[in-house]
Amino acid sequence: MSGRNAQVARFYKILTLLEGAPQGLDVNEILGRLQGWGVEVTERTVYRDLDGLKEAGFPLEVKGTSTDGAKRWTLDRTTRLTEYLVLNAREVLALFLARNFLAPLKDTPFYQDLEGTFSKIESKIGPKMREYLDELGQDLAFEPGPRWGLGLDPEVVDTCRTALLEKQKLEIDYFSVNSGTKSSRIVVPHVMYFAKGSLYLLARDMSDQVIKTFAMPRISRAVMLDESFEDKEVDPEKFFAQSFGVFRGTEAQRIELKFVDPIATYIRERRWHASQTITQLPDRAIRLDLDCAVTPELVQWVLSFSGHVQIIKPLALREAVLKQASLLVDQHQTLLRGAG
Repeated sequence: MSGRNAQVARFYKILTLLEGAPQGLDVNEILGRLQGWGVEVTERTVYRDLDGLKEAGFPLEVKGTSTDGAKRWTLDRTTRLTEYLVLNAREVLALFLARNFLAPLKDTPFYQDLEGTFSKIESKIGPKMREYLDELGQDLAFEPGPRWGLGLDPEVVDTCRTALLEKQKLEIDYFSVNSGTKSSRIVVPHVMYFAKGSLYLLARDMSDQVIKTFAMPRISRAVMLDESFEDKEVDPEKFFAQSFGVFRGTEAQRIELKFVDPIATYIRERRWHASQTITQLPDRAIRLDLDCAVTPELVQWVLSFSGHVQIIKPLALREAVLKQASLLVDQHQTLLRGAG
């Protein structure tokens, strides 16, 4: 862990300790508890961190003394943003450290709202803390990931959000990629779901009473109807439990994949699906087991590791990957012949 990241981790732990100690803690007590958590730290470092937090504007004070005469550090545990919204110091720190994680939303109608939220927080915490949190945030970077392109209508998004809040049905004009046509539909909206750089609306299609995933950029018009609804809430985590992404297949199957190094190490370090289990194999290989449907997203994901992955089962996945790989080879052979 880099020096700056280690410092951020200590700050978070120190704030946690002080929030749980209304009467305050002296430096030796903080030192002992940090070391008990396995943090490599010295007394001098604790003093420096406390001074750094105080200098940055965190509401720390030195009050009274402990039984052995040592001064006790206390923390004003809340930052009041409004009458009803109160954040503690750790929550403020976590928000600003995660700010860069919101970068994929920059091209969406939500980003202006998020910036407004951070502006309100900044006005309450003061310039010193704001400057320090910005400095810390620069040392914690997130991969930007996919971001929105063109086609997301802010008016459509706002209408869908309002319909969700007020539990009203929607009439939408939606372009289906499968059929290649645009049609008008009456839907019962349940939740907007952000995944892989795009926004989706989970809603019940009243034409067949099936809950479907609608890509928000493909909704060209949305009108909230004067018709309320009552419907069983949809939990996105459960809705997509059998999916490897946002494509839903017919039923889950046991997926068994063998990965060899160097990709095996990369696969082992990440959580790809809630159902996954990993088994260590000889020669630093691993077997990844999943319970999910065979969908286009799963096929493309497996293809991205070609040369380092073997499909043990099911046969349906092996055939789907082979079909896509054959199409890719044929297309590029045609291009090469044309270039020749």
